[in-house]
Amino acid sequence: MATTDLHFVSGALAPVKRGMRFLGGNVDDGVQVDAAAVSIVAGNHTTGTFMADICVPDAANTYTFMGFGDANAVEYVTFSVEEGSIHVMMVKAGPTTQIDVNTPEDSIIPHKIHNVAIVQDGNVMKIYIDGKNQALTWTVSTRREQWFDDLNNIDGAHIGAADSVAGSGALTNEFKGYIANVRLWSDTTSTAALTAEQVNQAMSGTLISTADLHNSWNLDQNIFDEGTGEDDGTIIGDLIYSDFNEFSSRLTFLETTPLAADNVNIMCHDGIGYAYSILSA
Repeated sequence: MATTDLHFVSGALAPVKRGMRFLGGNVDDGVQVDAAAVSIVAGNHTTGTFMADICVPDAANTYTFMGFGDANAVEYVTFSVEEGSIHVMMVKAGPTTQIDVNTPEDSIIPHKIHNVAIVQDGNVMKIYIDGKNQALTWTVSTRREQWFDDLNNIDGAHIGAADSVAGSGALTNEFKGYIANVRLWSDTTSTAALTAEQVNQAMSGTLISTADLHNSWNLDQNIFDEGTGEDDGTIIGDLIYSDFNEFSSRLTFLETTPLAADNVNIMCHDGIGYAYSILSA
C-alpha cells in the first residue's frame, strides 16, 4: 500500500446546522418555489433582504444558492458563491444587466458555515457575511437600487440552482454543499430592508420584521414556508435533509472515493471529528 492509498480528513463538529445537502453537478436539483417569485414580482417589491446559512466544499466553482428566472425571456436573478466570493446578478429582459457585484475574494471559506444576507434598501445593495457588511466590487451598477419591481417576466425560483438564466427553463450552476434557514423579507416599505443590527439579530435566530417576512424555509426535515407568502417548496432531484458542520462537509465531499462502503473509519475526540478511508488494496 502506498501513502496515497490512505485519505485522512478532520474537522470541527461545532457549530452545527440542520438543513439540506445539495450534491452539485449538472443534475437539475433544487427546491422549486415559483409562487414566491410570482408574488414578489406582482407586488412590485422595491426593498428586501435575502438571508441563508450556507456551506460549500471548495472555492473553485460557481454554486447558486438562490435563483429566479423566466423560461420565455432572458430575465433572471442569481445569488451565488463564485470562487470564494458572494456574487449577485440581476438581469432585466433585453437582456440588460442591472447589477453585477461581488464581495472580496476568499470571503467564503470552504467547509465553514457562513450566514449570507443580501439587502436592498431602495438606494443601494449591501451584502453581509456573518453579520459584517462587505466591501463590494461593482462590475455593473446600472441600477444599484434594483430589486424585483420591474423584473416583470420572472415567474420561477429555485433554492439551490440558477433558474432559466438563458430563458430556457433549465437549472444551472447547481449548488454543492449545504443550505439552511432561507428567509426572504420583501415589500415596498423600508422595513423589509434589514439594518446591520437586525441582520445580526436575524442571523442569531431572532424573529425580525415578521410582517415583511415573505418567505421562510428552514429546510429542517421539511420544505414548508413559514412566511406570509406560504409558498411550500417542491423538491426536484436528489436532495438530502442533513445536519452539517465542518467535519461532515469535509467527509461528504471527499475528492476521492473509497473502494467500498465499509472502509471509511470515523471517530471523534475533544470536539474534532476524524476519518480515514482506504483508497486501494
